[in-house]
Amino acid sequence: MTTSTIPQSGDFLRLFAKTRMTGAALRIATALAGSISYDGKHRGAPRGYAAFTMPELAELTGLSARSVRYALAELAKIFGLTIEHFGSYDRHLFTFTKVYDADEIAVSDEDLTPAKTAEIAHEKRASGNPLPPSLYTETKSNNDTTSIIQILNGAGSVYQTPFAAIIEDAKKGTEAAGMDTQFLWKGFHMLNARNDRSIAPLSWLVAFVRKAKPTFQHKPKAPAPAAPPAVCADPVLLMARPAPFANRAYHESDLRRAIGADAYDQRVAAIQATYHATRFAAQLAVHGQAVKEGTIDR
Repeated sequence: MTTSTIPQSGDFLRLFAKTRMTGAALRIATALAGSISYDGKHRGAPRGYAAFTMPELAELTGLSARSVRYALAELAKIFGLTIEHFGSYDRHLFTFTKVYDADEIAVSDEDLTPAKTAEIAHEKRASGNPLPPSLYTETKSNNDTTSIIQILNGAGSVYQTPFAAIIEDAKKGTEAAGMDTQFLWKGFHMLNARNDRSIAPLSWLVAFVRKAKPTFQHKPKAPAPAAPPAVCADPVLLMARPAPFANRAYHESDLRRAIGADAYDQRVAAIQATYHATRFAAQLAVHGQAVKEGTIDR
């Protein structure tokens, strides 16, 4: 529905936010709405029009020439965007005919003398005011992606939408980098459905992904402390350690020869009586003590 007054920038932005359109169309619409002449002088355009050459529009929005053409055709269907041509090297005049009536505004406004504005030389319109700085980078990844997301029950597969690549890019370098893309997509839909939203802007999806944190994180278990080596408390075994077990026969013959058979048997019997050990264990203990004392060799 058209009005007889030019909407303010905030009115345009609210209108654009409620309208489904591609990212490229949103860029073009925002650039045009921000350059509409309210005084009949801005950039050499009559009141109610925005003046641009196609290269200027592409430079300001960071879009390719093809994306600009597609976006203008889309805006013509949605907002009745019209373009008045004044030659290949001149600026074009743009106006949103389904939003407001620029011609009616120009006729009814006597203070701004639109007739004189219309007579501005083409050379002046071609130079005009300098372009405002571009708000966009060289990135064109979202140029043809819709700026509005329809919230659905069950969300569906993100890989059947253009948003999978956007989620993949948004989660790089964040805590969500290791999270599943489909899981993030479903979580975004669940959050908005819980808040009774039927649509959500694309910027909300990007913000949601960048702030997402894994709920369940796998934390490797700390290695169990190594069990301390078992401490031998058997005195008979401790006494037998100095003498290698494999040499027990040699130890017995060497010790018998060194101290005599009777003395050898007495030492073995003493160990048995003191520690209630078997004869074999007592013999090994006697051998160990003899090695320790230097009576026999290992």
